[in-house]
Parts: sequence; C-alpha cells; structure tokens
Amino acid sequence: MQDRTPPREPRVLTECERVVRGVLPPQWTVQVERDAPLGDGTRADALFSLRTPTGAQVELIAEVKREATGRQLRDALARLDALTAARPAALPLFIAPWLSPSARERVTARRVSYVDTTGNVRIVASSPGLFITRDGASKNPWPIDKSLQSLRGPGAMRAVRALIDFTPPYRVRELARRSEASAPTLSRVIDLLVRETLAERGDRGLVTELDWIGTIRRWALDYDVLRTNDATAWLAPRGMDSLVGALRSSSDRYVVTGSIAARNYVSVAPTRLAMVYVDDPLDAAEKLGLRRVDVGANVMLLQPHDRGVIERCVASDGLTTVGPAQLAVDLLTGPGRLSSEGEEVLTWMAENVDAWRT
Repeated sequence: MQDRTPPREPRVLTECERVVRGVLPPQWTVQVERDAPLGDGTRADALFSLRTPTGAQVELIAEVKREATGRQLRDALARLDALTAARPAALPLFIAPWLSPSARERVTARRVSYVDTTGNVRIVASSPGLFITRDGASKNPWPIDKSLQSLRGPGAMRAVRALIDFTPPYRVRELARRSEASAPTLSRVIDLLVRETLAERGDRGLVTELDWIGTIRRWALDYDVLRTNDATAWLAPRGMDSLVGALRSSSDRYVVTGSIAARNYVSVAPTRLAMVYVDDPLDAAEKLGLRRVDVGANVMLLQPHDRGVIERCVASDGLTTVGPAQLAVDLLTGPGRLSSEGEEVLTWMAENVDAWRT
C-alpha cells in the first residue's frame, strides 16, 4: 500500500540531491554538506556546491521543509533571507517533497531557486552562469486528506467570490454573514487556498492574507464560462448596438459579462460576442429579438450555475454587469481573444483595488 504521507526532511534532501545531479550540465559536479555551519553560529539544512568543469562554483543554501503550504512556505522564505544574510555569496534554495504551481510562482518571485522530489526544478545563478528549469508533477503525490480539491461546485465558487471581493482580515462566520456564502464551504475553500499558498491564516482561524490574483487564476482552472453555466447560442440580427439598447430598456433581470462589461474598466476591440446571464434564455431571446443559431452566433445567453455569479453586480452606463472578479474569470475562460481582455481586467483590478474590493 502506497504511503500517502510526504517523506521526511532527510529523505527529501537525499532525493532532491539526486534530482539536482540529474539536471546539471555535463561535467558539472555537486557536493552537499548537511547541517552546514555558516560561520556565525547559524546552520543551514544543507549547503550545495555546484562546480563547473573549470572549477568555478555556485553555492546554494538550502532550507528543507516537509510541506510547502502557506505558513510553512512563508517561514521557509524568511529563514532563507536570514541564512543568505549570514552568507551573502550564497544563493537561496528551497527544497520540499512537492511544490504546487502557485508555490513555485511565489518562490520564483522572491528570486529563490527550488527543487522538489518529483522533478520540479528551477536553479538560476549569474556567476558562473546557470539556468535550469524543469517541470515535475503538477499534482500532489501525497494528498494530505480528503478535503476539498476543486473549486468547481456552485457553493465553492460562491465562497471564492466572497474571499476575493472582501478584504482580509476576516473570520469565516463573519464573512459568511456578509456574503451569504456557507460557512462550512468557506472553511473548506480557505483550507484549499492555504494548502496552495494562496491564503494565510493567523490565530484562531483568522484569514490574514489572500493572493486574490492567484485565487482568480486557480478558480479559472476549475471553471469555464460557457460550460460551467448553461449556455445557448443566438444571433442579434441588428448588431451589438441594438442589443445593448434593448438591454438598457429591459425591465427583466439580466447581468452582462464578457467584452461589453469589460468596457467599464479597459479599452477593448469592438465586441463580436456578447455574453449575458438571464433567468430564462427562451423568454429573454424573444424579448431581445434574438434568433437561435448553430453557427455564426454573436450572443451567448447564460443561465448561471449559481446565484453567486450575479451577486455584487455593477450598474454602469445603463447596464447591469457582473462584478470585476466574476468578469475576470469569465473572460479568462472565454473563447477567442477574451482571455487577453481578462488579463487587462486583472491589471486594472490590481491598480484600482480600492475601487472594487470591500
């Protein structure tokens, strides 16, 4: 029976040493000193010495952890800061059994090299020049438990919206009251985000930090605007301007997403595909003057998979549009050029956090 717990630090170090040896350029060598003294009373988990065929050397100070989740990763990066301050000529190296894609992004952003036992490697040095990058496992070989692994369910997505839309710090029950998301589901989603280094908890379950951009990108892995919602294709025979005018004068409930909604935040090319959330697509199509088509559609009517999609909407220029977080994930997972518009919306959100986050 396969062991479902990650290996302990000594074995992690041994296996990662083997990984490093396997990715080095020809005739490079590596020596590893464990529990290495740094000269001021400080000791590192390991000191990697990588040597070129001519004798030039890259020295890497390694911090080894059994997990690379939120708090453990934060502590490891802080420890590496202290270790490299004690030995400025050395470069930092983080080692773990497995690093998630978000953990690797966070480590890279701190200019720290990494290696895990599955073969995820990134080692960068300027003198002597060295750049090694290789992908290993994309999923954790040692899932910690049977807790939430996906953000696909309606309740999970509603919880994600709440976490993104409201600014930490907050507690689960407080956020549940403010957002109408389920407290148990919120807790499970937070657990997932903490495991993937996208959120951090403080004392007594207080959520202190959330990487909201990373959370939107993680959400997009489990979401597709045209598949997660019930989408039907239509033709607006008189074009986009006529459709927008009909929406502005409509007394029925609708919420616009996609390129039309993106105009609230960024400049976009002329809209070729409108996307609108409605309660009843057949009724909405009749009132908006749309024709059902199999090809050549310029309108997608979406029945939302959950009411959370249309919570915290925005009224602008006579239209009701989805909130920025929902808009971003709809665009990122939409067809054609919509994903690039999603990136532009994310940029706007990062530059104007106070304008959209409660």
